[in-house]
Amino acid sequence: MFIHNKKKKFILSVINILIEVVSMPGKLLRKKIDPKLINPSKILLLRLDHIGDVVMTSPSYTLMRERFPHAKILLLTNEAGRQLYEPDPRIDEVWVFNWPWAQQRTREKFSWSKIKELWDIISKLRSEKIDVFVDFRGDLRFTILFGVLTGALFRVSSSRSGKSSLLHHMSDYDISKHEVERSLDIVRCFGNLEGPVRPSLYLSQQDTDEIRQLISKVIRRAIPEKLAIIAPYSSRDIKSWPESYFTDTISFLKQGGFTILIVGTAGDREHSNNIVSLFSDSVYSFAGTTSVRQLATLVSLSDIVVGVDTGVLHLAACFDVPIVALFGSTRAVEFRPYSPFAVVVESHTCTCNQFLHLTCSKPVDGYARCMSDLKPMAVLKAIEVIISGADRSVVSAREL
Repeated sequence: MFIHNKKKKFILSVINILIEVVSMPGKLLRKKIDPKLINPSKILLLRLDHIGDVVMTSPSYTLMRERFPHAKILLLTNEAGRQLYEPDPRIDEVWVFNWPWAQQRTREKFSWSKIKELWDIISKLRSEKIDVFVDFRGDLRFTILFGVLTGALFRVSSSRSGKSSLLHHMSDYDISKHEVERSLDIVRCFGNLEGPVRPSLYLSQQDTDEIRQLISKVIRRAIPEKLAIIAPYSSRDIKSWPESYFTDTISFLKQGGFTILIVGTAGDREHSNNIVSLFSDSVYSFAGTTSVRQLATLVSLSDIVVGVDTGVLHLAACFDVPIVALFGSTRAVEFRPYSPFAVVVESHTCTCNQFLHLTCSKPVDGYARCMSDLKPMAVLKAIEVIISGADRSVVSAREL
């Protein structure tokens, strides 16, 4: 079990023991199913996390579609996931439920209306008669709510929440592996699945035309030849990089002839506008002006993306876009952009719990010390490598 909050780990251990005792008689009588021989009509894939988590799971969508070409595949995800994967040919239907803990910026909590919404989803899924349930997070709550209560016949997940008897198959939750690889491990029980392992998104020409028009409208001229995306914002403040460091980075990119677009949510708009006000030209705020799908399309058209550990980088990993990813308070080995075009710049000075990455015990001017330790010069050198067109394979291989 890899829950790094001691209280939660203890509670989960007790719950798993109780489940083991209660389910023992049924487990002894239950006929064992070989997942390699299964032929499901309906499959429920579950990913209710942040944008980046939903995107990092996408290689598994590909493998499941290739393994079960005639099955109806449902994806239960959040609203952001719906925007990204509703038009996807790998998915037949996208169902939406915004699990509160993933909405950290809005501090959304469970209310009676939310509980009713949850029960309605469970009831509707039960009527679908799901054959196979796959939870990519490894969350015991999800297994109970969307696997057991929906009546799914075959339930698959990882051992992240302990070795639950409620699952028919579990993959090992290996903290030395990237989240993309862990997601693939979960579905490989269905056979020797091979295929592309990079995250992917399907964008239409209409998506591209729409975002090109938006760019031209905001910058009031034709789309520039050199476009840089800056992603300074994340769901957790502990991942933030000092604003002065970002202004140094933007100045460097401006000198290189780039037009810079700062992206974020509507809640980031004021801060983003403040950064823009420090420059006379070539820097624009797109915070809160795009949908998630538009943001993905915007990133796909860029020449370089620079940002902290945030979903924007995982969107960029779906395309052949150079990425400079800033890591310190979170584990790059697990959550770096999964792309051969990504360069990870990491401080390696975090002394807090990187598995929880909630607060910093030794902040510097309001920022996590490990992020303050990550100086602009290291980031500018990474950008130089990309701008110069030098071979990035050595740099990337070290981090990827």
